[in-house]
Amino acid sequence: MRGRIARKIATFGMAAAATLGVLGTTALPAAAAPTVAAAADQTITAGAIGASPEVAAASYHCVITADYGWRWVGYCNVYSGELRTITYCANGTSTTGLWIGARSQAWDVWGNCPGSSWTKIVFQSRG
Repeated sequence: MRGRIARKIATFGMAAAATLGVLGTTALPAAAAPTVAAAADQTITAGAIGASPEVAAASYHCVITADYGWRWVGYCNVYSGELRTITYCANGTSTTGLWIGARSQAWDVWGNCPGSSWTKIVFQSRG
């Protein structure tokens, strides 16, 4: 019994750490942002999300599943290379997600603008 509980706790802890570590967002100053080829960037604007809630390229396909004004939620299938999102906010701030890599399951992605609304999501890919 004690071994089974310990395994469950360890499994939950590893899954939570992986989810938070890979999918968390970090605010980066513009000067610290790594350079990425602009041709790989795709953008969704807040006003256009109802008409086109997805972006696709050869290396990934992303769908926005919910828009709460200050927060958006979606998922991305990354087929090769790496992908991250940058969420721009109406108050002039932005949040940058960590790079996520190729795998067979879709990644959950999101962006937040606490105290503001989001205005644009940029999908950046590399590799």
